[in-house]
Amino acid sequence: MKGLSLQTKFVLITTIAIIVFMSILGYASVQREKAILRAEVEREGQLLGETLAIPIINDLIYERLGLVEEGGLLDNYILEIFNRRDVDLLYIAILDEEGRVISHNDITEYGKVYADHLTKKYIGSDKTLIQQFLHKDHEALDFGVPLSIGKKRWGTLKFGISLEKVEREIIATVKKIILLTLFLISSGFVMILFLSRRFISPITQLASTMEKTGADYLDAKVDIKGDDELAMLGERFNNMIERIKQANEEIRKTHEKLVQSEKLASIGILASGVAHEINNPLGGLFNCIQMLRQNGDNPEFREKYLSLVNEGLDRIENTVNKLLWMSKKTDHAPVRVNVRGAVESVYSFLEYKFKKAAIEFVHEIPADLVVVVDMHDFQQMLLNLFINALHSMEDGGALTVRGRKEGMTVKIEVIDSGCGIEAENINRIFDPFYTTKPTGEGTGLGLWLTYEIIRNYNGDISVRSEPGKGSVFIVSLPVDGMKAGL
Repeated sequence: MKGLSLQTKFVLITTIAIIVFMSILGYASVQREKAILRAEVEREGQLLGETLAIPIINDLIYERLGLVEEGGLLDNYILEIFNRRDVDLLYIAILDEEGRVISHNDITEYGKVYADHLTKKYIGSDKTLIQQFLHKDHEALDFGVPLSIGKKRWGTLKFGISLEKVEREIIATVKKIILLTLFLISSGFVMILFLSRRFISPITQLASTMEKTGADYLDAKVDIKGDDELAMLGERFNNMIERIKQANEEIRKTHEKLVQSEKLASIGILASGVAHEINNPLGGLFNCIQMLRQNGDNPEFREKYLSLVNEGLDRIENTVNKLLWMSKKTDHAPVRVNVRGAVESVYSFLEYKFKKAAIEFVHEIPADLVVVVDMHDFQQMLLNLFINALHSMEDGGALTVRGRKEGMTVKIEVIDSGCGIEAENINRIFDPFYTTKPTGEGTGLGLWLTYEIIRNYNGDISVRSEPGKGSVFIVSLPVDGMKAGL
C-alpha cells in the first residue's frame, strides 16, 4: 500500500476487514445451517424408518402365516409411502435376511440380491444405520432399518432420501448472506467515508500542511474544527509554527549581527593596508602644500600642484568609499559579476599585507569568467578565503587563484602554500566560532560565513589539505546563481 493516503488505507483496510469478517461469518452460518438441515433430515428419516418398521414386520408375519397374499399388501404400502411428498424419497425397498429384494417401489428390482458392502452392513446390524452418498450430482442419505422383534430378524428396510431440498435451502441461505454482506459493505462503506472524513481528513490535512511547511515557508496553518483531540493537535501545531517563526526571526537577526561583525572584523584586518593606501597620498598632499607655500604665486606651478592635490584626494576618497562599501549591509541583489575583476578588487585591499608578508599572488582567472551573485557576498567570500590563506603563510609563500567553467558551474580554486590543516580538523573548519588562532586574534566566523554565502547560492565548497603542504579551497557556484537568503 505504499504511496496510498492514510484515508485511502483506512477505507481499504476497513472494507477488506468487513468482507473477510462477513465471509467467515457467512461460511460459519452456511455450515451451521447445513448441519442443522442434515440433522433434521436424518431425524425425520430415522423416525420414518422406525415408524414404517412396525407395520412392515406385521405384514411379513401375516405373509409367513399365510393370512395375507405374499407381497401384495407390502407392495401397496411401499408405493403409498414412496408417493408421499413430505419426504424426498429416492427409493424404498424391503430385503429379506439374505439381502434379496422382496418389495420395492421399482418393480424391476424385485428378486435382486444386494451384495454390496453397505447392504451387508445393514443386514448384520441390529440398529438403524445412515450413510451419505451421491445421487445424480446431489447428495443423499441412505437408511438401513432392521426389521426385527426381539432376536427374531425378519429382514431390512432400506430407503434413500435426497438432500437436494437441503442444498436449495443452503443456496438460498448463501444468497441471503451475500445480499446481507453487500448491504453491510455498502452501509459500512458510507460509514467509513463519514468516519474517515471526520477523523482521518484532519490528520491528512495536518500531514499535508506539515509537508508544505519548511524553513522558507511558515505561513501554513491548520483549520481547527471542534474541540476534540484532533482540534487540540491542530492548535498545538499552529502554536508550534508560530514559535518557530519567532525563533527564526531571532536567529535571522542574530545571523545578521554575526555577519556584520565578521565584516567589521575583516575590515579591521584590512586596516593596515587601508592606512598605507591613505598615508601614501597624504604624504604627497603635505609635500604639495609645502611647495605651494613656497612658490604659490606662479600660475603654472600652482596649477600643477593643485592637480596633484586633487589626484591624491580622489585616491583617498576612493579608498574610503571602497571600505565603506565593503562594510555596509546590503539587500543582496545578484548581478553578473566578472570573477577576475572581483578577485583583483579584493586583492587590492590586501596587497600591502601580502607584500609585507612576502607572499606572491598568482592570478589565473580567465578574463571572460562570469557568475551571477551579489557583489558584496562574492567579495566577502573571496576576502575571507584570502585572509585565511594569509594567516596560514606567516613565513611567506604563494597564493594562487584559478577559475574555470564546467558545464553550468563555475569552479574557483584558492591555493595556498601555508601550514595546512590537520586531518582531524578538516570537518570542523566551517563550524561557527571554530579557530586555531590564539584568543583575541580571530572570531572563527570567516570560513563559516563563506560556507553560508556559498550555500545560499546553491553552491558548494570543499577543501584538500595536508599539514606543511598548504590547502586548496574549491568553490563551486551555479552560473545562473540564485538569490541568497542571508
